[in-house]
Amino acid sequence: MRAGHGAERLDVVVGEAMGGYADRTEGITATLDPLEVHAVTFTDGGHRFALIVADLVCVNTDVVERIRAAVGDLGVDSCWVAATHTHASPEAGCVPGGAPTPASLAERLVRASLQAVRAALADERDARLHTVRADVPNLGGRRAFPDRHAADLPVDALVVSSPAGETVGVIVVSPVHPTVLPAGNSGAGADLTGGIRRALQAGDRWIVVATGAAGDISTRHTRQARDRAEIDRLGMLVAERLPVAAPPTGEPGEAPVLAPASVRVELAPKRPEEFAAAIAAAADAQGAGERHRSVVHQGRRIARDLQSQGRTRPYEIEVQAIRLGDVTLVAVPGELFLDLGEAVRAEFPAHASPVVLGYANGYLGYLPSRGTPATYETLVSPVAEGSGERVVAAAVHAVETSGRKGRSMAESQFAARAGSLVEQVLTTQMTAIHQAAELVAGSMAAGGVLQAFATGHSRAVALELTGRAGGLAAVSMLAVKDLVMFGGVDPALILDPTYERTPGLAERIYTLARPEPADVFLIVSNSGLNAAVVEMAKLARGNGHRVIALTSLEHTRSSFARKAGGARLADLADVVIDNCAPAGDATVELGPGARVGAVSSFTGVLIAQVLAELVCRKLLERGAELPVFVSANLASGDDHNAALYERYRERVRPLEP
Repeated sequence: MRAGHGAERLDVVVGEAMGGYADRTEGITATLDPLEVHAVTFTDGGHRFALIVADLVCVNTDVVERIRAAVGDLGVDSCWVAATHTHASPEAGCVPGGAPTPASLAERLVRASLQAVRAALADERDARLHTVRADVPNLGGRRAFPDRHAADLPVDALVVSSPAGETVGVIVVSPVHPTVLPAGNSGAGADLTGGIRRALQAGDRWIVVATGAAGDISTRHTRQARDRAEIDRLGMLVAERLPVAAPPTGEPGEAPVLAPASVRVELAPKRPEEFAAAIAAAADAQGAGERHRSVVHQGRRIARDLQSQGRTRPYEIEVQAIRLGDVTLVAVPGELFLDLGEAVRAEFPAHASPVVLGYANGYLGYLPSRGTPATYETLVSPVAEGSGERVVAAAVHAVETSGRKGRSMAESQFAARAGSLVEQVLTTQMTAIHQAAELVAGSMAAGGVLQAFATGHSRAVALELTGRAGGLAAVSMLAVKDLVMFGGVDPALILDPTYERTPGLAERIYTLARPEPADVFLIVSNSGLNAAVVEMAKLARGNGHRVIALTSLEHTRSSFARKAGGARLADLADVVIDNCAPAGDATVELGPGARVGAVSSFTGVLIAQVLAELVCRKLLERGAELPVFVSANLASGDDHNAALYERYRERVRPLEP
């Protein structure tokens, strides 16, 4: 394994709004200590992962996607972006359910993240990685309790060391809200995370501090003051307890870096009656301090605002896990309560327990444990009770999935990457595939056919749906070669590999196909950028057809796509299915500028077969006949298939043998 680290300052603008405390009225007036963006990269030569940690109150999915696309151009295969959750940073759209990131802050964050990743890539060197954990007393406690309630809090660290046994760097994961500075503070700073960084700094080693399952933990009952000196005192508590020495020297074993496993979870929003019950239960605590009562009052106000929105559609979040050698990290896009973070760890042996990051890759809000008494955290949580436990189940599944990916790693990086993408597709794209199947089944039940169009290697996906045993007969494959076979075009023209970019090409193919009103179009293109697929989507929509796009969203959102400009296939479709291929398609880096292992056809074929199955199931639900081919090598195959060919002779393109 190789690892590298880079850091960049995150600029602040005097006067911009501050995040974290709901009752703030003053913008940033000064900088107490510089906000930082840290990047740590890990690679085994086949997959490169970047962890970016920013001194912000939260990061939302819009800016996470921008950062991922940008660092992808630097050779990063997967990337997580986490916030430290300092309440002394610019407002970043940190509201329950997330919000758009302010444009100016987003630009600064993307720029700083790129610089940090560039520095980390330049710093990459052979490394070993292990985790340590220490219980730290008097660092923090359950913040919802009105009286002092300190606890011995588990602080985790990932220790990066050289093969010779020198500690190179440390990633600390603290389960504490980094909120020493008061709501009245108007100076930007990292707060407690900055104090831990300073306390652990020694020599040339780098320190990154992230925040874990800290939803119900803060320094409220343990801090003795609310200033820089107190921040440093609490930071020293961590430094004194946390063993960050390198492990004993020895011959390191294989340390694969695997692509993250992702599990998408739909969480129901609170119903109006749940909000009403929570608001009614959150009466001012008797004997509590003025600040506690003020916080509960704010919580009731936020809960009423959420209640008035009347949201009915579920929140969808992505929980991820990644294996870095023997270490597993979990990313949760919200504020998981500490006991829920510990519940994830408890599902695995002590030596293999994952480290849980909060505030990573998005921001949903508080994720309380089931049965938590009415507090500020339960008031402002946007999701129904029990959502925290659902996130735990998703995290456990993600960890288990990531663990299964290592079996083929030693022999084939592509096999490992492809295996991980199967899980990614099946956990992130099933909703879209079901929507597409509903459109196709409705079309076929009404006498329509699926018009499948693709160019280049994406034709493999269209071909997978067409004219094969177990496939639907009501699928017509449209291709550039149709111009030669049915349109009289000189074959030499279509042998030009850039021919698919020719304006007007799609219209000629569409005209030859003579689609009928009930037909649905499936258009397959990894990039989603070339003229032929974009024009076909526009033609289909313009003529009243529903359009399904199968494309790589990472590629179509990449910097290359932005430079190319113009419409993209994903912008023109009724349903978009992401094939989960990276920008550029190839997944295995063999050397500078040499990447192999394209995956778009692999995942595209998987999606095609899942789509065909779901279409058939939905046709059966409608009581419709299944027009499915059987193998011609079975006794009755030729007769069965001949009847289907005759039925669709005027609608479906014949395929060459």
